[in-house]
Amino acid sequence: MNERDAQRLAKIDEKMEQMKAQKKDIVARNNKRQRQERTRRLIQIGAMTEKYFDIKDIQPNDYENFLQVFFKINNIKECVMHTKQHILHANTKGASIPQHEQRVDTESTSSEPSGISN
Repeated sequence: MNERDAQRLAKIDEKMEQMKAQKKDIVARNNKRQRQERTRRLIQIGAMTEKYFDIKDIQPNDYENFLQVFFKINNIKECVMHTKQHILHANTKGASIPQHEQRVDTESTSSEPSGISN
């Protein structure tokens, strides 16, 4: 190999190292942005949970126990999943949820207990 080819290979190796460093930086920035977005989303969800469930100063284990009891209520899991799917579908279509579908019925059509035990 002549000196000219060796210099060209050295320049190519240098450019490859620079590109690897650039790629590493881009990946790190993307990962940082995704972590920040997730953290923001979790904080927002936590704030809404406190607001709508009127839960303050609860420990994670106690909150998990609360959710386990909450999801034992008759049909609540199905209702939550249906609502989630409806919201996700509406978001992909750019539509909003109709006003009559935004409220949650609090009256049961059955005289059966709600499934909450004392």
